[in-house]
Amino acid sequence: MNRFATWLPHLGFIIVYILWGINTPFMKIGGREWDPVVFNGVRFLMIVPILWLLSWYLLRKYQISMRIAIRDLMLVAFLGILSGVGMEVLLSYGLQSSNSANGAVLGRGVTPIVTAVIALFLRDLRITPRIVIGIPLAFISILVIVSGSGFHIGADTLKGDIVLLCRGFIGAFYLILMSKLITRYPFYYLVTLEMTAAAAVLLPFVLLKVDAAFLTEMKAVGWTALIYCAILGSLVGFLLHNWSMSKLGPFKSASYGYLLPLTSAFGGWMMLCERISVLQALGGMGVLTGMWLVQKDRMEMLRAAQIKTG
Repeated sequence: MNRFATWLPHLGFIIVYILWGINTPFMKIGGREWDPVVFNGVRFLMIVPILWLLSWYLLRKYQISMRIAIRDLMLVAFLGILSGVGMEVLLSYGLQSSNSANGAVLGRGVTPIVTAVIALFLRDLRITPRIVIGIPLAFISILVIVSGSGFHIGADTLKGDIVLLCRGFIGAFYLILMSKLITRYPFYYLVTLEMTAAAAVLLPFVLLKVDAAFLTEMKAVGWTALIYCAILGSLVGFLLHNWSMSKLGPFKSASYGYLLPLTSAFGGWMMLCERISVLQALGGMGVLTGMWLVQKDRMEMLRAAQIKTG
């Protein structure tokens, strides 16, 4: 049972990146049908009441106080703005001037590398042969997977690519900072506060641009994209992501970002009958091998620490 429980956070991240793999094209559709700022504002406003009900129920059930230190409250509010505006809005904007393949590489692919560099700087991570091999192998394998899906860096995508790259760097800082909070407060309460801050910042833009006529004229595809991104991409995705991160830490969590191109390709095969090429299959094997090296390295470090303290 303990062995199974150990693997549950890993399974959680696999589910998260399946959801987010499907979420990428919906984000692109949503940013096209809606204004990207309005799209993200409305989806956060949709899930905030649900999150508060969930937090109220669980905090009351487990008799956990809602009190949070002012310093930590300011940090989680900052992370909400960083996540809702700095990551999600930038992703929506970036995808409009670039493409999904570039988004997978630049928007998420660089995050584990930057996270590793920050963790090394903070002395939360040490260099080992498996990490030296695993991280570059996973990143190169991403390039292989998206090589036939439109990935390229050029003048036509440069604007969007810069935005996506900024999003990748912000994602790394988000993981490091959130990991400092997630050990002190329930993950669902942090997500609630984070999404509330994001919704509050984006609310004025929604009120300025959205009226009854705007909503009634919205196409069905726009509503479909919004509902998926709000419920599965945000509500379920962020809760499961932060729960898994509370168990694994920022570096191991970041490495799961390499699953995104793989799950996107698999989702296209399942939902749209898109063909998976031999190169994509080899790239997928490379991603999984790279992640296995990184996760195995961390698991051995944790076991050694437990033996030492036990």
